[in-house]
Amino acid sequence: MRAITSHSNQAYLAGYRLPTLSFSNDKLKYKSLTGIFRMIRSGDELGAKRQILNQMGTRNRMHHEERSALLVALAGAEYSIGAIDSARRFAGRALDYFPNQWAANRVLLNIQSSKQQFKSAYLHLSELDPGPVPIWDEPLTKQMRHTTLASFSWLLGDWDDVAKHLKTAFPKGVSTMPPQIQEDWFRLSLYRGRPEDAVAVAAELIVERPVDSADEILQTLVQNGWFKEALPLYRSAYESSPNSQLLRRRLVALCIREGALEEARLLTKPGALDLAA
Repeated sequence: MRAITSHSNQAYLAGYRLPTLSFSNDKLKYKSLTGIFRMIRSGDELGAKRQILNQMGTRNRMHHEERSALLVALAGAEYSIGAIDSARRFAGRALDYFPNQWAANRVLLNIQSSKQQFKSAYLHLSELDPGPVPIWDEPLTKQMRHTTLASFSWLLGDWDDVAKHLKTAFPKGVSTMPPQIQEDWFRLSLYRGRPEDAVAVAAELIVERPVDSADEILQTLVQNGWFKEALPLYRSAYESSPNSQLLRRRLVALCIREGALEEARLLTKPGALDLAA
């Protein structure tokens, strides 16, 4: 299992990107969309593009919502094949026809991310509130939206904003975060100087880790001067791995540092303690 480094560019959130549109909805209001969405899903973006352009060129009367959906599909297809400028133009036109949607905005957000325009992307997403959306749309869940905002904030180095969005994305706390987000929360606690946050997430992280990996996490607390906070976690780790000489040495050293001399004496009593680290 990999070590958790404190380098911000190695964080999960530093590489997180909003998923591209899936076009997976088959319960569509307009029959014109069904085959096109299926073609994009299968990877035939060029075929979908030809069909969309043909539909928009030969049908004079088309509801603005249907035209917007076709333009979104066109924007998504263009983005997939790397035609970024066209994708941006078609996404903008889709919003002109039907502003109440996530999908065209998601294409624009993907483009901003690909161009590393993270501040613009953050402002764009934070201000989005489409209201009621059509059935063909692909709304973001609250969790996905705030995880994405946390990612943009991470890349901008706004650590307090990252924390705010992660708390909103996972309101029930660190135990509900996926492991990679927990690791970023641990990094975040170091950047923000929040030992209480570090302890809460370290307690989750060390449970399934081998001794050496758990020790790396707990030593990070020690190296930050958070000796009092590290001590109960080392006790817990040692209880889980009582044969670990490494954890025993760490625990003895912390007990001595924190004045728990009787505990340190008991830890050394069963036998000669190999202090060679």
